[in-house]
Amino acid sequence: MDLSLIVDIISSSVVILGVIVGLMTLKQYHLARKREAATLILNAYQNKEFFSGLTQVFNLEEGMSKASIDLVFKDKLELLYLVMSTWESIGILMYNREITIDMIDKSHSGPLLQSWLKLEGYIKELRNEMDRHTMFEWFEWLVDRMKDREALQGRIPAYIAFKDWKQ
Repeated sequence: MDLSLIVDIISSSVVILGVIVGLMTLKQYHLARKREAATLILNAYQNKEFFSGLTQVFNLEEGMSKASIDLVFKDKLELLYLVMSTWESIGILMYNREITIDMIDKSHSGPLLQSWLKLEGYIKELRNEMDRHTMFEWFEWLVDRMKDREALQGRIPAYIAFKDWKQ
């Protein structure tokens, strides 16, 4: 083998190795970025105003009319819309694959489904009043995906499902 062939083989190997390392680094970067974005996104919703609105939603009776819910929230209607808009935003983020359904299931499934249980009628009345059936569509879409997931997998609380978890 002559020297030029050896140099060509080595240089080609270095280029191939460089491409492989670059692709692996890029993949790790994207995974880290996605994890960081998901954490930031989910933490952004954990604030006093959101939890204040969520608490009021939990205290609603099922099947209340829009007018009745508006009266409950009175001068704090923005808290109700904060809760609905939060679920809407999370639905969009999941659809765009910025966060996973597993992450939402583990962090928000209970409050999400309870919110829909209390607010479904409100949202449907709002859609009819405004003649805009896309109002909070991603909130409903997210709830439907969570219900589909639970129908397939069931719902076992983490404290039972992972009781044998070890660090």
